[in-house]
Amino acid sequence: MSESDCPQILKVLTTVLGDGVLQPGSEEYKKSNGSYFSAFENEVKPAYIANPSSAEQVQHLIKALRPHLLSGNCQVAIRGTGHTPIAGSANIQNGVTIDTRGLKGITLSEDRSIVELGVGETWATTYTELEKHGLTVAGGRVGRIGVGGLILGGGLSMFSKRRGFACDSVTEFTVVLASGDLVRANAEENPDLWLALKGGLNNFGIVTSLKMKTFKSTEIWGGLTYYMPETFPQLIQSTCDYAYNETDEDTHIMCSAGYGFGHQAITVVMYHTRGLENPPALQRFTSVEPQIKQMGTMRKSTHLGFCDELSKFTTDGVRQYWASITVKPDVSLLGRFHEKWQTAVESLKDVEGFIFTLGMHPLTKTLLENSAKAGGNAKAIPPSDGPLLIILINPVWNLQKDDSRMFTYIRNLVAEFRQLADEKGLLHRYIFTNYADAIDAPIAGYGDESVARLRETSKKYDPQGVFQRGVPGGFKLPDVAT
Repeated sequence: MSESDCPQILKVLTTVLGDGVLQPGSEEYKKSNGSYFSAFENEVKPAYIANPSSAEQVQHLIKALRPHLLSGNCQVAIRGTGHTPIAGSANIQNGVTIDTRGLKGITLSEDRSIVELGVGETWATTYTELEKHGLTVAGGRVGRIGVGGLILGGGLSMFSKRRGFACDSVTEFTVVLASGDLVRANAEENPDLWLALKGGLNNFGIVTSLKMKTFKSTEIWGGLTYYMPETFPQLIQSTCDYAYNETDEDTHIMCSAGYGFGHQAITVVMYHTRGLENPPALQRFTSVEPQIKQMGTMRKSTHLGFCDELSKFTTDGVRQYWASITVKPDVSLLGRFHEKWQTAVESLKDVEGFIFTLGMHPLTKTLLENSAKAGGNAKAIPPSDGPLLIILINPVWNLQKDDSRMFTYIRNLVAEFRQLADEKGLLHRYIFTNYADAIDAPIAGYGDESVARLRETSKKYDPQGVFQRGVPGGFKLPDVAT
């Protein structure tokens, strides 16, 4: 947005939102713009931050901004909690950031089988309210993450093996389209839009609320187990065995190698969501030694308790990001990944504040089957492709001067991982959208058929491409492969 356009845009915003518009120089602007998960997003400076508090205000905002978005005079970003670490994903330099954190509300249906969530809620606020009624939903694993972004990226839950991706539990979206119309998208009404929003990110409109299936909240057994670094080869084998052979649908695991402050440790986060203590399904992990017993947190707790625990493992506002590929589980391939990760640790450990994690998140065949049974989603991963492993690469560092070195090294490392997997015929097209790097095209990884469907849906609900051109942040729809 040029300086000459600013007064006009400000007038549009204040007409709709009154004092719900934040401008550079104010304390409120500084606080809001400094509250993202990554420093990279905090360093982006929008011309204005718009804070709607209702779906109606979002409607009026889009109607009023629409001519400016179509003319190219103004661009917007849509922010949830701001957990995607990529600069410009949910913030926009010299544009308007629409902050949806004011869209609150947690409303149970009369029979308590469905809950409607405003996209400004977090999983912690959601679980806190639902547990008062003995209920929960298959939402995010980290309590402080926002409801909207996780679902629109697809999301994983500790209940995913039984219930599919987090987005598979959504029965309805309420969404403001490029026209400013507010519509519902569910299996009966606008079903193509309902499917597209389950993994389709910010490409189709601004979601203001969503409805999810609830179920009884029971005690969960789980937590973190820490191991000495030399156990990783054994835990790779356990993870592959779990991915291929484990049939217990009430289990969930994440296995990671971590480096920080001159030390390495291995962690397995594991849960039994029906509360069985040390069940047979998880003994392939709990029996591995040597463990660092004094750091372990295995116990019985609530869904909220475990998600709050995982919230404490990251800090907002630091230089951090994720990169990811998806592979078929294979012990020798994962061993090579670990060797290259160790080389990276040696090469980068002089970087101030360097912390580095290599994680493995299984997508079992059962998970993919249960996802398909829930009505499908934009990701369109055939259950026959399972099991798969999401590989997560997560670096953290302190200083801006190290950005170029870090991004170059990590991206080269991920490219090496991709090549190693491809050479062995073990690389899968899918990239877990919530962990994708800025240079990735995760929606292309949904496959040509899904991409073609998503583009048709975009043309139908946003014929002039407002959300493709006027909202540049996030992963946009690719062209259909010819």
